Amino acid sequence: MSYIEKTAAALGENLEPAVQRFGGNVELYARFLKKFPQDPTADALAEAVRQKNYPEVERSAHTLKGVAANLGLETLRAGSDALVQAVRRQSFQEVDSLYESFAAEYARVKKILEG
Repeated sequence: MSYIEKTAAALGENLEPAVQRFGGNVELYARFLKKFPQDPTADALAEAVRQKNYPEVERSAHTLKGVAANLGLETLRAGSDALVQAVRRQSFQEVDSLYESFAAEYARVKKILEG
């Protein structure tokens, strides 16, 4: 079983469409997937949520949404999008609980990718 197959199984995600977005280059895709946990945007999002800096919450969550989408990390994409949409609706009371769900999923994904 390849790294991509093992990772897809552990994540519960279909990563094949993401590999195709990388031109079918499995090695390139794997390199970007392995680098994802090192991206500082998740830390920036956590700090923005802590400070209730909603414009930064929106920016950081939107960035993570794009990266997660490109990598085929659908659960993280959806969680990021929920944060973006809550801020855009000015439903600021939802941000903390949405972030808690996102952070738990991010920690799970990060552990798998670093594993």
